[in-house]
Amino acid sequence: MKRLPGFRRERGVSLIALLLIAAVAVIFGTVGLRLFPIYTEFMTVNSILKDISGEGGEQARNVRDIRRAADRRFQINGVDHVSRDNITLEQRGEQRFILLEYEVRTNVIANVDAVVSFEREYRVGP
Repeated sequence: MKRLPGFRRERGVSLIALLLIAAVAVIFGTVGLRLFPIYTEFMTVNSILKDISGEGGEQARNVRDIRRAADRRFQINGVDHVSRDNITLEQRGEQRFILLEYEVRTNVIANVDAVVSFEREYRVGP
């Protein structure tokens, strides 16, 4: 049988391949939607602690004052996964650092969880 000059063999994605691509996209989309709020909350916490560490009056800032300021700002900004217990103050020579360490566990799909851990330090003072 002769082929007409303008026609070629049809090509495309099969139904099974299309379903597999859609399944992978749904899985990545679900993981992304579950992790997005955790990372946006971390960015909020990061901003709060940068502000606190850069504030003046370094001589009057002790662990209690820093935790109180952080706790108040966490409450105002609706931070749920970080508490004042996740913040410590460390002295290294003449420099002081605010240390943040916490982890968040979230359910991804059925009995599969994702654990995201954050560790960050902020130098106190200018």
